[in-house]
Amino acid sequence: LVPMESTRIRMVTDPSFEGLGLMSGLAQLVKEAGLVQTLTVGLGAMLAKQVPYTFGKQVSFDVVAKFLYGILDEPRNAATTLRKSISKSISPEFVKWTVSVLSAMVASVMACLLSQPGDVILTETYKGGSDNNNAKSKAETTKKPGLGEVASTIYHRHSDQGVLPGLSGFYTGLYARLVHVGMIITSQLVIYDLVKQLLGLPATGSH
Repeated sequence: LVPMESTRIRMVTDPSFEGLGLMSGLAQLVKEAGLVQTLTVGLGAMLAKQVPYTFGKQVSFDVVAKFLYGILDEPRNAATTLRKSISKSISPEFVKWTVSVLSAMVASVMACLLSQPGDVILTETYKGGSDNNNAKSKAETTKKPGLGEVASTIYHRHSDQGVLPGLSGFYTGLYARLVHVGMIITSQLVIYDLVKQLLGLPATGSH
C-alpha cells in the first residue's frame, strides 16, 4: 500500500505528477527516490491510518451488531422475544439485513473518526509536510519527514490558539471523508455479512 498511496497523493498535490497514471507515477517515484525508499517511506504514517481504520471498522461492526441482536433477543415475556414478535410481520432476513446496515453505518463512523488523524498525517507525509515544498530542491523533496515530525507540524499550525485548535488539524476534511469512506465501509460490511450468510455462517453478532 505504501507506494500506491504515495503515488495517489503525489498525483493530486505535485504538479510534476500531473497527468501520470499509476504505473508511470510509480516509475517516477522510483526514479526520484530509489526502490527501497519508495517501498518503505511513510510506513509509520500508513500504520497510523490503517491500524485504527481496520480496528474501528471490524471491531465496532461486531460489537454493535451483537448489541442490537442482544436487544432483539431479550425476552419480553416467558413466551417470546422482540425478534420473534417483529418476525411475525417482517421477514427474518430483512431483520438481519437491517441490523447489518445499522451496524455497518456505526462502524463506518468509528473507522473514520479513529483513522482520520492517520490519514491527515499520511497525506502530509507524502506531499512533503511543508507549505514551502515547491521551493525545496529535488533531493530534499525525496526525503520525507518522520511520523513525529509530521504530527508536530500539523499540531503547531494552530496550537497558538490553544490545544483544541491544534488537535483539530488532525481532523481536517473529516466531513468529506465521512461521506466518501463511510459509504464505502457501509457497503463493504453489508456485503461481507450477506456473503457470510450465503455460505451458511451466522450473521455477524447473532451468535
